[in-house]
Amino acid sequence: WGWKTLAHPWAFRAKGRDVGVMVSGNAMAHLYLELARRERPWWPQLGFRWNGLVDRLLALPSVDLALLPHGADRCEVRSRDRGIAVVEREHGRDGVRYSYRPRTGDPLGIGALEHLSADDAYDATIDSDYPDALVQVAALAGSPRSGEIVLSAARGWDFRAKYEPIPHVSSHGALHREHMLVPVLTNAPVARAPRRTVDVMPSALEALGLDVPAGLDGESWLRPGRRKSAVA
Repeated sequence: WGWKTLAHPWAFRAKGRDVGVMVSGNAMAHLYLELARRERPWWPQLGFRWNGLVDRLLALPSVDLALLPHGADRCEVRSRDRGIAVVEREHGRDGVRYSYRPRTGDPLGIGALEHLSADDAYDATIDSDYPDALVQVAALAGSPRSGEIVLSAARGWDFRAKYEPIPHVSSHGALHREHMLVPVLTNAPVARAPRRTVDVMPSALEALGLDVPAGLDGESWLRPGRRKSAVA
């Protein structure tokens, strides 16, 4: 398409490149734009130049969703034929709250949701095709290492298939439920249902009788009460 790209396995030829493409989990790709910038640009600064690229990417059968961070707590979600919505994260006295606001459609298929806690957002989306999407999309948008465009692959597609020496029969890293739901085996009794993989570390520490460090993401499922902490 005319853009000069920087991508694995040739990740050290940055000079003169327009876009950095980094694949994580084989079914999610982070695209970094305008590589000469010294600060992270958000999508409102980029859309006028790069909107056409997003449209072309979404036209590919391999791409299911495009995530376009507008800021650390706001992310646009686009699909090819299901429209555009916005995920927002708000920090208040009662903790972090998540909202999902359809604009031209409902790409996640979950309907409008307003001011939900992380647990309520999980419960509202767990039976959808994109379980826990509000919390996960907000965490991606706010991560300092995320791309300016984040692509989630369609089912059956592998963004790194060209470079894999052994053909893959499965993949992971997308926002589909097959990629998001992770089985957990534990020999310690649980006080509540596990929700996120980030909860494994504090649960294991508690099961071993060790202190949970302050600021550690996640919440132990061995206790019914919940610590106020970051969730991803």
